[in-house]
Amino acid sequence: MKILHASALAACLCIAACDSPPAILFTTNGADFDTMSLTDARGACEAPARVAYLSWWGQGAVQGCWKRERGDIVANFPDLPDQRIPAGEFRRTELAEYRGTTLPE
Repeated sequence: MKILHASALAACLCIAACDSPPAILFTTNGADFDTMSLTDARGACEAPARVAYLSWWGQGAVQGCWKRERGDIVANFPDLPDQRIPAGEFRRTELAEYRGTTLPE
């Protein structure tokens, strides 16, 4: 019986981990939005793009995809024009610092 409980607990933890949002590694603030956050997760994005989040001041957030094009980060979000922001405007989060992660070239 204990093995069954342990197996059920392990399955629940695995499902919870799989459904968790990707870790935010880079952020920036903008004039037209509150925060754009970049992750290293692929999600539904086609390679080489990765998952991004765009939020407004208390109005919620949308998920999209980002990739680097030369010196800019270009992010696509549903029903919005592409956001093109210089890569130098993004700052690393504590997690990115810990991992030693940098924006791809």
